[in-house]
Amino acid sequence: MFKALTLFFIFSSAIFANPLSGIYELFAPEIYSEGDKVIAVGGVVIYHKESIFSARKIIYNQKSSILELIGDVYVSSSTIPQTKNDYLKLDLKKDRFDGDKLFLFDKASDLWVRGESATSSNGRYKLRDATLSSCDVKDPDWQFKFNRGVYNSKKEYVSLSNPTFYFKKVPLLYFPWLAFPTGTTRTTGLLRPYIGFENSENLLFVQPVFIAPSKNWDIELFPQIRLNRGLGLYGNFRFVDTNHSSGVLKFGLFDEKNDYATRHNLKNSVHKGVEFKYKNSELLTSYLKKGKYQDGLLIDYTNLNDIDYVNLKHDSDYAVNKLITSKLNYYISDEDEYLGLYSKYFIDTEKLNNDDTLQTLPSFQYHKFTKNLPWDNFLYSIDYKFKNNYRKEGLRAYQHEISLPIIYNRSFFDEFINFSASENLYYSRVRYQEGNTTIDDHANYFSNYHNLSVSSDLSKKYENFIHNMQIGVSYIIPSVDNQNGYFADFIPFNLEQKSVRIKFNEYFYDNDGLDFLTHRLSQNIYLEDTDNSLDDLENEIIYKFSKDFYVRNTIIYSHEHKKLKKIQSGLYYKDSYNNIRIDHTFQEALEIDKINYLTANLSRKIDRRYEVFGGIDYDFDLSFTKEWRVGWSMKKRCWDYNVRYAHSVTPSLTSGGTQSLTRQTIYFFIRLANIGGFEMKNEKESALENSEILPDVQPDDTPDIEPQEQVEEKLEEKLP
Repeated sequence: MFKALTLFFIFSSAIFANPLSGIYELFAPEIYSEGDKVIAVGGVVIYHKESIFSARKIIYNQKSSILELIGDVYVSSSTIPQTKNDYLKLDLKKDRFDGDKLFLFDKASDLWVRGESATSSNGRYKLRDATLSSCDVKDPDWQFKFNRGVYNSKKEYVSLSNPTFYFKKVPLLYFPWLAFPTGTTRTTGLLRPYIGFENSENLLFVQPVFIAPSKNWDIELFPQIRLNRGLGLYGNFRFVDTNHSSGVLKFGLFDEKNDYATRHNLKNSVHKGVEFKYKNSELLTSYLKKGKYQDGLLIDYTNLNDIDYVNLKHDSDYAVNKLITSKLNYYISDEDEYLGLYSKYFIDTEKLNNDDTLQTLPSFQYHKFTKNLPWDNFLYSIDYKFKNNYRKEGLRAYQHEISLPIIYNRSFFDEFINFSASENLYYSRVRYQEGNTTIDDHANYFSNYHNLSVSSDLSKKYENFIHNMQIGVSYIIPSVDNQNGYFADFIPFNLEQKSVRIKFNEYFYDNDGLDFLTHRLSQNIYLEDTDNSLDDLENEIIYKFSKDFYVRNTIIYSHEHKKLKKIQSGLYYKDSYNNIRIDHTFQEALEIDKINYLTANLSRKIDRRYEVFGGIDYDFDLSFTKEWRVGWSMKKRCWDYNVRYAHSVTPSLTSGGTQSLTRQTIYFFIRLANIGGFEMKNEKESALENSEILPDVQPDDTPDIEPQEQVEEKLEEKLP
C-alpha cells in the first residue's frame, strides 16, 4: 500500500509540474513504475477537475507527459464530448489525443459519432471512417456515413466529406460535402433552399443566406429565380435595440421578363417594395418618472409599387386584400390620463395613384380616466379626439370630438341592487378644406343624453352546481340634439336614440369549478322608432360537456327583417390524442355580404409518435370547396416529418387584376434533430382566371394600437 501511494504522489507531482494540466488524481488496485513510466492496471480511474477517465490499464510517461489509456476507455467531461473507445493517447502538454475505435457523444447537441480513428487538438476532432446520428445507437433510424470529418466542439460545428445519408440501412442520398452547426447560437451561413414547380413559372428556386455578425441583429437574403418569369431578391434585416423593443426591415425587388409581363398585361415589369415594423413598449419610460408613466410606440410601414411585390415572396400566400395599410401609433399614460397619437396610410393597389384615397394623418386622443367628484358617489371622465381626414385630391376634413360623462353610482340592499345615472355631453366640430382652399360650410354637432342603469349580480349554490346571474337594464334618454352645417359621408359622430338596453348573463359551475354552461343575451329597444323599434337580438350559449369538449352557438336575429341575420356555431374537442374544431358561419342581410361557410380541422394521434390530420373549407353559398387538405406526421426524439396534400381555389389580386387560380400542393418536410431539415413543395396551378370572389374591402379608420386596446379594457374596469 505504501508503494502504491508513493507512486501516486510522484505521478501527481509530475503532472502538476505541467501548468497546462493541473492535478490528476489516480485510483487503481495496482500501481508500479518502469523507468520514466508510471503504470496502473485493474480498473483505473483518474479524476481531473470536472473530468473522469477510466480504463483497464494506463501508462503515463513522466518525461513526455503522454498518457495512454488501454481497454474499455471512457472519458466524461463537462467541457468536451463523452468518448468511449479501445485505445486513447493523450498529450497533456499539447492538449490533444489520438484514439482507435472511438465512440464520441456530445450532450449539448445529442449527436454521437462512432469511427475507426480520431485525433483531437484543442477541441477540434478529426474523424475517419465514421458514422454520425442522434438516434438510438444500436439501431439508428437515420445516420450519415463518411470517410473524413471534423467536429469543432468549441465552435459547435461539423464538416463531413463524402457523406452518405442512410435511412435504417438503406443509402438514400450522397453529398460531396455537408456541414452544419450543432449548437443553437446563430451563425452566418446558408439556410435550406426552397424548390418549387409551378405551371406558369416552371421552376422556382430560392437559396436563403443568413448573416449574423452580432447578437442583436441579423440579415436574411432570399435570392430567387423563376425560370420562365425572372429574377428577384428579397431580404429581412432584424434587430433588437433594447430589452423592450425590436424591429424588422423588409425589402424586395423582382424583375420580370418582358414576354411574361406583356403576356399577362402586368402594370409593372419590376415589382418592388419596402416594409418596416418596429415596436417599443417603453420608448420614453426610462426618462419619465419611474413607475408613474407608461408609453409605447408601434410602427407598421409598407410602400410598394404593386401587389405582385407581395405575391412573389416565396413564403407568402397570394394577396387577397387590395388595400395595404401603414400605421404609426404612440401612447403615453399614467393612472389618471392617457394620450394617444395614431396615423394610418392606405395604398389602393388597383389605382394608378392614391391622391384621392382618404388617409388618417394623424388622429389624436386624450382621455382622463374616471375620477371622483367632490360629492360622494359622483364620478366623471373626459375624452377628446382630433382626426385629420386627409387626401391630396378631393374634400378633406378636420374633426374635433369631446365627450364628458358625469356619473352618479350607488348600491342598495347590501349591494343587491346597483344603480347609476349619468349625464353624457358630446360635441363635434368639422372644418373642411379642398386643396389649399378652406370651405366655409363647417359642421357643428352638440348632443347630450341621460343614462339610467339598474343592475344586479346574484349567485346561489345548489346541491350539484352554482348559478351566477347578472342582469342589467339601461334607459337612454336623448336630450339636446343640435346640428348645423354639412356632414360628409366619411364623417362619423355620436348618435344616441331613446332606447332601453337589456343585458342578461348567467353562468353555471359544477362543484369542481368548471363553468359548464354560459349564456349571454342582449337586446336594444328603440322607443321612438315605430318602424324598427327592436334592434338585433344577440344570444350566445357555450356548453361544456367536459374541460376537453364544448359547443358554442351565437345567434343574431333581425327584428327588422324578421329572420336570423347571423348564426355562428362551433364544436371543439381536444384531448391528448384528438383535436377537432368545426366552425360554421351563416350571415344574410341586406347591408352585408352573404356568407354560408364551413371550416373543419381534425387531427388524431395514432400513438405518441404518429398523427393524421385533415380539414376542409366549404362555401355553401357559392357551392364550391375553397380548400381540402389531408396529411400525416411523425415525431421522434431524433427526427420528424410532415406530409400534406392540399387542393384549393384561391382569389388572387395581381397587378393584372383580380383573378383566381386552382392549386394542388404536395408538401413534404423532414427534420433531423440538431442538424436541420429539408422542405419540398410541389405545386400545380391552373391558369389565372378572372374572379369575382375577392371582396372590395374598404379602409378601416379606427385607431389600431395594442396599448390603446389595453387602455380601453382599463376604462371598462373603471366605469361603474
